[in-house]
Formats: sequence, structure tokens, C-alpha cells
Amino acid sequence: MTGSTVLDIGCGTRKIEADAVGIDIAPGSSADIIWDLDRYPWPLESDRFTRIHMSHVIEHFGDIMRAMAEVHRVARAGADVYVTTPHFSSHNSFTDPTHKTHLAARSFEYFTGRAFESFTGSAFSFEIAAVELSFGGNFVLDNLGRWIAGRSLAWYERHAAWWFPALDIRCHLRVVK
Repeated sequence: MTGSTVLDIGCGTRKIEADAVGIDIAPGSSADIIWDLDRYPWPLESDRFTRIHMSHVIEHFGDIMRAMAEVHRVARAGADVYVTTPHFSSHNSFTDPTHKTHLAARSFEYFTGRAFESFTGSAFSFEIAAVELSFGGNFVLDNLGRWIAGRSLAWYERHAAWWFPALDIRCHLRVVK
């Protein structure tokens, strides 16, 4: 394992950063550590990583709250955590039968306070640095969805997401310790 302070959780066959420590369940992956991420604790040092990438993996966890508690454990205070996952309105969210959870952009609010503490029994916390939706490629529908979501994400998810579906959620969290 390298001495990198970057972690790529569920790295698959290509890490987001070449020198990152990769962890994945698949033996044919680019992972430095082969591990079932639904087994806790993960075989990683506490307070080690300054940047953590989670691309299209959070929706596969059996217990997202427990996984995010583990992310918090291995991250240093102030670490940046980048999460990308299909939006619940995306066809990609439901196409893959291994997706256990379908998330909304507002789902990440659970990691910022009491809701997170009530699930984990500990005062783990993140702050949301940014959250945005990406849209597919249809010029008219995507731009209209982007415009509505940009005006009010809560309104978009409650009233317009099924009419103008998003593709992915990109959330940048910061670890609070």
C-alpha cells in the first residue's frame, strides 16, 4: 500500500487519482486492498486521508450510514469527500439491480447533523461544501431541469424530477471533527 493520503472507495478498474489508495471488493480491480466494504471496520488507519473519492459506490452499500461513519473515521479533520451517485430520477439508478438505495441530492443533509448522529450513535458530522446535479444530453429538457434545480433544488426534487430527470448527483462533503 502506498503512503498516499487520497482514498478511492470502490475504485473499480481505474482509480480517480493514480496514486490513490484503492479499496474494492473485486479481485480484478485496480484496488490496493480487496475488501467487502459492507464489513466493518475497514482495514484502513483512522485519521489518514485528506481526500476521499466515492464514485458510483454509495448506492451499493447495505448500510449507508455505517459506511459514512467509516469514511468519517478514516478521514482527517477537514478532509474533502467527493461522492457521485445516480439521482433517484435517473434511469441508471434503477437499471442496476445491485443498487440498494436510490438517493436524492437532499439525502446528503443526513450526514450534517442530528440525523447522522441518531443512526450511528456518535457525533460524526460532515458539512456540505457543494451539491449539484448533472443532466444527460437533451439540450431543451436538460437545460430546463438544470434551470429549475438551480433555482430551488428542494422544489425540483419534489415536483419536477420525474419530468426533467437528472443523471447524477455530485456532492462535495467536508469532514467535521
